[in-house]
Amino acid sequence: MAVDGDAIVRAVGTLPLVGNEEGLIPAFGLYLTRHFATFYNRTSFALLHAAEARSPEAAAVARASLVEAGHVCAFNTFGGIMLSQEWEAVVMPMVESTEDWVHGIVGVVNALGWGRWRVEALRGGEELTVSIANSYESEGYLADYPRRDSGGVCFLATGGVAGIMNLVYHGDIAARPALDDAFYQQLFHAPGRFNAREVACRAAGADRCEVVARRVAG
Repeated sequence: MAVDGDAIVRAVGTLPLVGNEEGLIPAFGLYLTRHFATFYNRTSFALLHAAEARSPEAAAVARASLVEAGHVCAFNTFGGIMLSQEWEAVVMPMVESTEDWVHGIVGVVNALGWGRWRVEALRGGEELTVSIANSYESEGYLADYPRRDSGGVCFLATGGVAGIMNLVYHGDIAARPALDDAFYQQLFHAPGRFNAREVACRAAGADRCEVVARRVAG
């Protein structure tokens, strides 16, 4: 593997990721914001708990909606980063294969304060396993609620891992497509897409969180 994730973290850490007079952070060709993780977490978990109290069907819809929010975030944020000048300057000199795009974007994620992501396994265009040692979603959950009997709570991370595989392998982000609604629909709702599932979560007693993205058959 040619990508040096720690070097990416150091390089991204030197960027002026501070808000302008409107509270926006212009970086990676995007407008980012510094957002309170606790606000996102408590809003998400309030929806989850209300749905779980209603019915298993409602809980499934809530979970799918929260993961879809992660898809939207990955599409715009990860997609924008991989099309940016900063990516060209920092990451592309290390890229020697399609797999390096995956390792590169995970390196950038590790500079954003979302927890420490690690690629545990990457099988070509078929499957990606990412572990997260300190997911801010599971950390936030355990700060406010007892440990769950089952069911992960890292919804944004789950959508993000699916988004990485969809951008790199299903949508060929290297070809520099337009990040428009048609491309989004192709990535996340068309045949050949990747879906992800959290298979372990600290909020349910695991040592670390783990998300697996696999290509949907058919």
